Amino acid sequence: MACPPRVSRRTHCNGLLCFISGMIHIALLENFNADLLTTTWISALFLAFMSGSGPIASTIINRYSCRVAMMLGSLMLSTGLVLTGFVEDIKWTFLTFGILSGIGLGLCYNTGLIVIAFNFEKKRNMACGIAISGGGIGPFILTPIFQLIYEKYNYSGFFLLLGGLALQNCVFGATFRPSKTELAMKAANSNRKEKFCDSVSSYMEIVRSGSMLCVCLGFFLANISIYLLYIHYPEYCLHTKSSKMEVSIFLSVAGLSGCCTRVLFGMANNSHNIDELLMLFGVFSLLGLGTIIFPLFSSYITAKVMFACLLGGYSGCCWAVVNSIVINILGQEKVAHGVGYLMMYVGAGAFIGPTLAGFIISYGGTYGDSFTVAGILLIMGGFSCLCCTMCQRAVDTKESFDDFEFTVKADENKQTILVNNSNEENDRFLLKE
Repeated sequence: MACPPRVSRRTHCNGLLCFISGMIHIALLENFNADLLTTTWISALFLAFMSGSGPIASTIINRYSCRVAMMLGSLMLSTGLVLTGFVEDIKWTFLTFGILSGIGLGLCYNTGLIVIAFNFEKKRNMACGIAISGGGIGPFILTPIFQLIYEKYNYSGFFLLLGGLALQNCVFGATFRPSKTELAMKAANSNRKEKFCDSVSSYMEIVRSGSMLCVCLGFFLANISIYLLYIHYPEYCLHTKSSKMEVSIFLSVAGLSGCCTRVLFGMANNSHNIDELLMLFGVFSLLGLGTIIFPLFSSYITAKVMFACLLGGYSGCCWAVVNSIVINILGQEKVAHGVGYLMMYVGAGAFIGPTLAGFIISYGGTYGDSFTVAGILLIMGGFSCLCCTMCQRAVDTKESFDDFEFTVKADENKQTILVNNSNEENDRFLLKE
């Protein structure tokens, strides 16, 4: 069944807000003249709620629909951004931008991932890669434009325009039609009268999965680094003699790179011969190595452009395969709860990452030091995904022997052995005397 084509258009806005979170961080610093650590807490809170609201999104989807979750998230996001543009005390931005806008964007973001899992089976990775590529197109087109808007209309006009753009998610969300998978899931939930305690029970089953824990740990470590980079990369460029317009161009390049690589990554992982977790190990490790090396050449514009390509290209590839990874571990029926549970770890990483850099810089370190730490954590996250791959292979090997049942039937002229395997069709071997 085809996914609603407007999903990739919806990701223009959501991807834009993720990519320009560093620009928003600079806007808050300049408007309120606050210290770096306080402003970092606000940005971290926004990113943490964006990712950590996965369980809220999955509960709304299971209870109502993807359409309701998307439209509710759009209204919350737009309201939070508009209010942020008019508050006069930075303390209020913890509520308006950090919490309200963060949860709103989280509902939109998580719903966009889950709706693809409901609508695609055979070409899921490819569809997800195409859909999330919109998250790169938006920054590529709009980042320099929004920099000009900020310079002309200042702080309030900047957030007012962002709020208007976020409201478009409500329009696209209204076009979401329930798929057969979503309708079947709602019918099953209705039959067993699923309530809050049932959702908690489903999450507890997921918690006991060792493979899922390895994946969640990998995403947690990787997203500490990724969100640290997105928040502090623009400020790092400003400290190394780049202008604000140059920074917006770097982010635009990152968006274009992300658009291309997400589609290619999704297409590559659509083959059954490709291990998604092994690919994630390669992606996280390469981005980690590039992040460790970047501070050595951060004063060169060429290095900044190359790192922008690397960051945009590799940081978002994991979302092209997240649905398939969760389904392979937990099954189709738990995809909404599984993605929601995974996003809790991503939210924790998003909260720790920017504040970690803030602590390093505020207590005598440099931006280069924080980038080195981010690179190491990315490589550790890749190894955690690799451990999950090895654990799954060990389980599969054990099951291949434990699940065989042999039945021998004697005959005068031949012996028939029936081999029954729970994962494969029965094989019949004929042994002649």
